[in-house]
Amino acid sequence: MPRIPLAILTLSLTLSGCDFVPAPSNVKVSKQPAEGLTQNSFGQGFLQQMVDEVIEGAEQSLSQAYERNNIPPAERISKPQAVGRYEWIGDRQLAVIDLSYSHNPMRVMRVVGIEADQMVSINCISPSGIPLKMTAPEDACSEAITEAFKLK
Repeated sequence: MPRIPLAILTLSLTLSGCDFVPAPSNVKVSKQPAEGLTQNSFGQGFLQQMVDEVIEGAEQSLSQAYERNNIPPAERISKPQAVGRYEWIGDRQLAVIDLSYSHNPMRVMRVVGIEADQMVSINCISPSGIPLKMTAPEDACSEAITEAFKLK
């Protein structure tokens, strides 16, 4: 099974705003070479690997944020939680990771797919915890997904 480079996922997570920032950008798109990955690589093992790496990256980013903000260890109660699933939009299978934090309303939805020879990762952020949608009219996240994967 192909491994997703941890650096790619960690970088994407770092860019997603998993930090104590007052108003992070709501949508971030990154592209890296797919390095042989295809839509056929998307199985349950691949999805679980992505979930595990997202949680690991979120824990690292959260720990760094606590350190930067001088949060005492006794007050470091927020923990990342992630679940993964596959969604079909048209003829495109996309991996979706929903990341949330205990004791914090912020949610991040990461959508990963293959476009040509690129692995595209889209992080949609809801600082207030409002559920994120993949297909909704006039929604920045939905528009980024449609544009990145040429779904129109």
